[in-house]
Amino acid sequence: MRFLRGFSRILLGLTFIFSGFTKIIDPVGVGLIFAEYFKIIGLAAAPVICQVMGIVLSSVELLLGISLLLGIRMKVITSVTLILVSFFTIITFFLAIFNPIHDCGCFGEAVKLTNWQSFYKNIILFICALIIYRQRDTFVPIAPNHWEWILVSLYALAVVTVSVRCYRHLPLIDFTDYKAGKDLRENFILQKNENQPVFETVLIYKKGNTIKEFSIENLPDSTWTFVDSRSKKVNNTAEPKSGTFAISDRNGEYITDSILSYKGALFITSIPYLERLDQKTIKKIVERDTHFKSMGIKHIILTGSSFESVDEIFGNIDNLVVYYSDYKTLITLNRSNGGLVYLYDGQISAKWSMIDADRLNIESIIKEDPEIISAKKIIKERVTVEVFIALLLLVIFLMRFILRITYKPNLKKDEDCSRV
Repeated sequence: MRFLRGFSRILLGLTFIFSGFTKIIDPVGVGLIFAEYFKIIGLAAAPVICQVMGIVLSSVELLLGISLLLGIRMKVITSVTLILVSFFTIITFFLAIFNPIHDCGCFGEAVKLTNWQSFYKNIILFICALIIYRQRDTFVPIAPNHWEWILVSLYALAVVTVSVRCYRHLPLIDFTDYKAGKDLRENFILQKNENQPVFETVLIYKKGNTIKEFSIENLPDSTWTFVDSRSKKVNNTAEPKSGTFAISDRNGEYITDSILSYKGALFITSIPYLERLDQKTIKKIVERDTHFKSMGIKHIILTGSSFESVDEIFGNIDNLVVYYSDYKTLITLNRSNGGLVYLYDGQISAKWSMIDADRLNIESIIKEDPEIISAKKIIKERVTVEVFIALLLLVIFLMRFILRITYKPNLKKDEDCSRV
């Protein structure tokens, strides 16, 4: 039982740390996950509420993982863990049966699981949570009560700080389909091939002076005479699905191919929600556009908002190139509302948040090899996450080791202690 207790604690701890971390570094993305869940139950929650709830849940998961590995406040932590895992198991069972969404978002954008895979995963975690809950009285405290609460508070402060940083800027690592180095032109060609026009065979029959077309599933009676057969195009121009990268102009014509075929540097200001930007931010975006034009660099604005919003906000500004795309695509392209994306020959080299975009030295960026820029970005993300995770686990291990050898609990005196 001691082995099962230890194995369960470590498995749950590592799972919660990974699950919480992948979502806490992407607060906008986890807000979208919550919005999907609200849609399932027929509610339309404000994006701010979804993001706050997402941050809270991700923080709880990460703190639970840290506390389980560290071994602090175990009576409370094991109870909360069992409740949370039980809730997740019920939710994923519902998703597996009815399949209202295809991904539960358990690990954010990092790992995609089917609903049944998520349910089976939660069954295993539920068994582990039940084991440590039933064994909660066998855990020995590693620090006085007040010190354990102080440790939890310090970790909570660190978690919130990381989340706020990622919200104001961009996620520490980009797990989306539009990460640095992604060739949008190649992706567009694949989407285009998938959406080739569909043809069906129609049969032409004649009855007296009447000639009519029939489908194979709906043939006429014997009074009609067969004349000919031919293939007929069913969908002349298939409209892109929500979430696919597609750009249209004001007339509704899709110009994705011409935009992604542009040779050289192309900067895109991504604005999923134009109406949520204040006047100060709008002014910065206009100044950004003017700066690009003065340098002879192509710059366009992509928005997911309506024509009315664009006319109201940008209507009196000349020479501003505004195109339209699906707002879900734009949120995936850049998590920041008003963020900047740098494309070179249709490939994403880098992207920045609204806050960081106006601090850039565009001249030096243009002079540098775009492939080197994307490579630096990828390496920086990878190193940042590896160092963060390594330091987190190292601190947990060292703190647990030091506390275990320095603190000698008096169980008879303090029966309400949590036990590790």
